[in-house]
Amino acid sequence: MSAPVVPAPAPAFDLDISGVARPERSQALLDAMSERVVVADGAMGTMLQEHDPSLEDYQQLEGCNEILNVSRPDIIAAVHDAYYEVGVDAVETNTFGANWSNLSDYDIDDRITELAREGARIARDRAESWERRDGRVRWVLGSMGPGTKLPSLGHTTYTHLKDTFAQQAVGLIDGGADAFLVETSQDLLQTKAAINGCKQAIVERGVRLPIFVEVTVETTGTMLMGSEIGAALTALEPLGVDAIGLNCATGPAEMSEHLRQLSVRSRIPVICMPNAGLPVLGKNGAEYPLGPAELGAAHEQFVREFGLSLVGGCCGTTPEHLRAVVERVGSLAPARAPRSPRRVSRASTSTSRSTRTPPTSRSASARTRTGPRRSARRCWRGTGTSASRSPATRSASGRTCWTCAWTTWVATASRTSARSSRASRRHPRCRWLSTPRSRRCSRPASSWWAAARW
Repeated sequence: MSAPVVPAPAPAFDLDISGVARPERSQALLDAMSERVVVADGAMGTMLQEHDPSLEDYQQLEGCNEILNVSRPDIIAAVHDAYYEVGVDAVETNTFGANWSNLSDYDIDDRITELAREGARIARDRAESWERRDGRVRWVLGSMGPGTKLPSLGHTTYTHLKDTFAQQAVGLIDGGADAFLVETSQDLLQTKAAINGCKQAIVERGVRLPIFVEVTVETTGTMLMGSEIGAALTALEPLGVDAIGLNCATGPAEMSEHLRQLSVRSRIPVICMPNAGLPVLGKNGAEYPLGPAELGAAHEQFVREFGLSLVGGCCGTTPEHLRAVVERVGSLAPARAPRSPRRVSRASTSTSRSTRTPPTSRSASARTRTGPRRSARRCWRGTGTSASRSPATRSASGRTCWTCAWTTWVATASRTSARSSRASRRHPRCRWLSTPRSRRCSRPASSWWAAARW
């Protein structure tokens, strides 16, 4: 008799963590984020450089900050103490690079769980020490950086990345972290691997920590792989993360518009940890120009306008920066009511096209990439006129694309003039392929990629 067929285990993205118990401290963190602004710490690397660890401290693995968790825990503890002393509510563990891709460069990728556990243990010890001093609760955020291998570029596989992130997450749970902080995310596939790795560790350990995600938007306005903030929210929010936001790459000024979009569309808390401005080249190398007062003012504006629930700092920020942030936002509440995207009912789409007024033609400057993009699925053919219509096509009826406000002309008298006019008026903005055939513009699909950037 043949052996019974054993079903394959469910993939990680099917893991259900809703039944896993959440620790009391983690629930207290989520409750605090709904009632007031929680302030986290600033940069770890900047502070470590001030302590100037020796090559022996790095165990001959120069640049591997995570090895200091076992070789010089006193340095890591001193950094945490410096931030707790200025009044922050939470610190991040020194585990940003405790992942497979980073540690494999030093041939110590078999120590992922160990280094993550020790990093969380140090932060947990300092948090409890400060709690005993004044009775105020402090939290530990388990830092999980992106690593150096991006699955979207074929550097590694999604499954391998997920499994190794799970090893890091297990170490953070064992060390006493109160939440996972998946930060500096540059590739949505890598981010999903980290999130599902956290879920895998949650199921394995039976401890459900909140999962916070911070993506990094470059000065170009997109993530490294080209995703916009709206795409990141759409891809990550359904995975059940507990908060979403931005960190690194830029200062507060460059993050403002992206935070505005998150504040309007996100159904979960929004968080932010900017750099101390964009680095400039100084006498001693790269310097961050944003001072403590400016960072504090920026965070206060973000909290009041966008309702941030958790704030902190990234590259270039110091305890003095966070002292100013605590003074400005420590007593504020994240008053924000997330709104669902406006939906168009079927009844509203049944209106006769003849009763609709097509958009007026826009100038060339209004069709640049700086303007708002319209939904590709709103594209329809209307009838309109244009002040710029040439005399040769005055007898033509105009068909206007609702997406890009670009008009093609279909002549009623001269087929030849219609073809020549249509050829010279291609649509530069309409996403032709994602529109139903009956409502497509006449622009060929192949020309979308060749259109000017917008």
